[in-house]
Amino acid sequence: MRVFTYFAPTLPEAIAQVRAELGPKAVVLSWRSARGGIEISASAEPGTKPRAKSAVATTREKPVFGVSSKQETLAQHFKPEDFLNELPRPAPVAIVPPAPKPTSAAKAAPASSRGTAALLGRQAAAKPVALPPTPKPALVPANPVAKAKTITQAKPNPALEPPASKPAPSRLAVFWTRAGLTREQALAMAVSDHAQLRRALSESLSQKLKFEPIEAAPTRPVVLVGPPGAGKTAAVAKLATRALAVGYEALLISVDSERCGGAEQLRAMADRLGTPFETATTLQELSRLTKKARQAGQCVFVDAASASPMQPSDMRATERLVQEVGLEPILCMPADLRYEDLEDLGLAYAEIGTKRAIATRFDLTKRRASAVFALHKADMALAQISATPFITGGIALASAHRVAALLLEPFDDIKAEDAA
Repeated sequence: MRVFTYFAPTLPEAIAQVRAELGPKAVVLSWRSARGGIEISASAEPGTKPRAKSAVATTREKPVFGVSSKQETLAQHFKPEDFLNELPRPAPVAIVPPAPKPTSAAKAAPASSRGTAALLGRQAAAKPVALPPTPKPALVPANPVAKAKTITQAKPNPALEPPASKPAPSRLAVFWTRAGLTREQALAMAVSDHAQLRRALSESLSQKLKFEPIEAAPTRPVVLVGPPGAGKTAAVAKLATRALAVGYEALLISVDSERCGGAEQLRAMADRLGTPFETATTLQELSRLTKKARQAGQCVFVDAASASPMQPSDMRATERLVQEVGLEPILCMPADLRYEDLEDLGLAYAEIGTKRAIATRFDLTKRRASAVFALHKADMALAQISATPFITGGIALASAHRVAALLLEPFDDIKAEDAA
């Protein structure tokens, strides 16, 4: 396998260069933002020779294994010892032991002689010690009214009062902590005092979270966005299955061209469902496909490339995809991540106009409350829940009652009346 590197101002132009020089069977391995454009790596079959190079893209062949010749040359001429010998050496520091501290016996010993000490002892024994006068007790008034008035006028000392104990958390707050929240988050979510735990969870979720399920046949094209491994491709197939179940045709489009095998996975799912499948490498091509599908009465579901808040260039590309093509972004939020990562994920996608989310990977963790609180923090509505890897029936409409049941599901020690 031979690996080639291309450089172009934009990602679509770089992909076009790969297709033009290496042929349609070339596989894009990775790409990253560089100064002035995009650097993309692609592989081709053995024996493939690149065609004529363009003026806007440069190609560099990389060794797949081992060390490049430039690295070998540097290793021959420079050694780590050469750099260590040039570093300035610190001057030696003299370590002085601390002076011994005088003992208590030495401090108490007087500077006088033995005869003087005896003389002072006799004088102290001969001279009586004057004691301070004993204070007389205050007179208590005989009148009980005056006594009560004296006691009332006494003000308590706040410093002597014991600190007020914090109220014990409710049973609902304790469960929120078991489900993955901190103490402060659990107290903020425990807004119901119902005796039954499942009913209290449902009431709290109704007040703290918004629920807006995706229609079975959405009239606006939907694009699934999210970090790598969030289950976007499977969610696209599950939404298409719902549209087919109510009698509508669905078109699946993949724009995930930089991930190896991303488009092929969605193509295989489309073949199993018997629904058409397309790939788009440019925004113009994606806009043309969505417009044509809407004119034919098809529901459009787009599988976007992965984008993480840690990569601002990926987030900008996703925002441009949503705005220029006119798609509705639906965030796939994996429930098995840490809360801090989920909070950053929700806030980042809320900034680019994402209003709804699908909670995925619910079947991989028992602490499922972190995803719920992250959506509450980002003011994002929960649309669907994916709690199973199966495509058919694998996505459910989100509601407060259903989320409460899923939160209680992993805990076997919950009473039967709460889990019923």
